[in-house]
Amino acid sequence: MPARLPTCGGVALEKVLVTGATGFVGSVLCRRLADYGMELRCLVRPDNDASNLIGLEYERIEGSLEDESSLRKALQGVDGVYHLAALVSFRRRDAAAMRSINVDGTARVARLAREAGVERLLYMSSIAAVGHSRDRCPIDETADYNFGPWKIPYCDTKRGGELAVLAEVDRGLDAVIVNPSSMFGPGDRRKAEGSLLQALAYDKIPFCPAGGLNVADVRDVAAGTIAAMERGRTGERYILGGENLTGRQLFTKIAGVLGKRPPRFTLPGWLMRSFGQALSLVDAVRPLEPPMTGALARMAPLWMWYSSDKAGRELGYAAWPIEMALKETFDWMFDLDLLDPDRIQAYGRV
Repeated sequence: MPARLPTCGGVALEKVLVTGATGFVGSVLCRRLADYGMELRCLVRPDNDASNLIGLEYERIEGSLEDESSLRKALQGVDGVYHLAALVSFRRRDAAAMRSINVDGTARVARLAREAGVERLLYMSSIAAVGHSRDRCPIDETADYNFGPWKIPYCDTKRGGELAVLAEVDRGLDAVIVNPSSMFGPGDRRKAEGSLLQALAYDKIPFCPAGGLNVADVRDVAAGTIAAMERGRTGERYILGGENLTGRQLFTKIAGVLGKRPPRFTLPGWLMRSFGQALSLVDAVRPLEPPMTGALARMAPLWMWYSSDKAGRELGYAAWPIEMALKETFDWMFDLDLLDPDRIQAYGRV
């Protein structure tokens, strides 16, 4: 166990509330906080699968972001809040639910945390709330948000969540924001039926997308999140990213881990956007599921490349190459029978 607990302004945060603790990054964060000897309280929806927290000692408070009484109970007596709970979806039918959870729920948590006298709140936003580059030049926290015209509810609601937190900062809340990029690593239950990794493993995607994406190891993001709680400046946002890769480079790395060849062709950006528009029309009639919804297809040709230099300077943030996270993700998927090894003959463990 480390010699000291994470601090905020030099004051040790001994007891923290984590929302979204049962999720992918939330469970990784909780285990790292527990390694520091942190006393954990987790807000868990009654119907949530908490298997990601097995073996972890924590106080469970059942409730939701919509339930103010359960939030007040969860906030009582904690020093800090890691607010990670969110609905991540690129399906049109989830737009209203995302606004309720990602914007209204975040506003509720931030307001009640301020009223409860919590020393500090960390809000986990997303690079989707920063914007996208118009070329291959990585953008930083100062970029103008330019997803608005695209009408993608997830991007808009994560941006709305940030604005809700900053409104409470203006009222006296000590809060900091982190913007993680796309994450890989063992433990992500979304990497199951219909995931990008499964589709590539089973050769269901015949082409590489144009554009680029920033990808990071979830464990690096968890470490950066704790550093932001400890050293981040009030009201500031910090991009926690990793490698900036083209669509072909990412697919090549994934295929390489599997011992396979990547798709031969790269679909031009204009054709990918047209494909996305067509999928959006289909989605309006018959809801589509990832990894290929209309919104995801329209975003694929964009350059979603980011700089984590600010987090590096102010938080000491650093990211490892993504190959190990990909390898461990596939190992975990095989262990849980989320992939059929007979369909991926070349795959071998190291």
